Amino acid sequence: MRRLAASAALVAASALTLAGCGDGSAGTQADERPATATAAQSPSPTPEASPAAQSPTPTPTPTPTPVTLPDFTGRGVGSAVASAKQAGLDYTVQLQGTGRQASSWGPGEEVCEQTDGPDGVTFTVPRDGRDCAGSLLHTPEPAPTPAPEKTKDTGTGGTGGGTGACELTSPAGNCYADGQFCAKKHRGLSTHGRGGEYLTCEPDSGGTWRWSDGVTG
Repeated sequence: MRRLAASAALVAASALTLAGCGDGSAGTQADERPATATAAQSPSPTPEASPAAQSPTPTPTPTPTPVTLPDFTGRGVGSAVASAKQAGLDYTVQLQGTGRQASSWGPGEEVCEQTDGPDGVTFTVPRDGRDCAGSLLHTPEPAPTPAPEKTKDTGTGGTGGGTGACELTSPAGNCYADGQFCAKKHRGLSTHGRGGEYLTCEPDSGGTWRWSDGVTG
């Protein structure tokens, strides 16, 4: 009985010793766990974005302002075309009332109408020989009326037969006769008279220039 009691006491003592060792180890582990958890929960600093990493704001594309010309209506097409070239605009010159492009034009031709569009500017000029109102620029001269044939006088007066042709005539187209006044431009000249006589423009005895056949009386 004593041996059994001693064995039981020894077992109890061993159990107490083991229990004490176990509590100490558990306490140490319990003390260490909160520290590990605390260290794991501390947040890491968030890196700030650098100014260089930010995307730049796009610059808006400016809308081009359309180039327009002053109104050249009523002015010369030459100056209008020169202004369009200087502004870098495409231009077209059209004939009025046809819709066709003019093959040529004078710089002084009048601009009847100016049309500005997205593709350029159009100048309308009058058709050849007309103005912007469609009227003729120049009234054609009437066809000349043929002059009536000269009636030659075959009078019997005078000296000699003559040729019947009058080289010089009066402003009315008639042949001169002996004794008629002669024009200043005919002084000293000679011609055949209406009767075929040979006449000379010379001063008479009174100093007056007349046509004379040279026969006294």
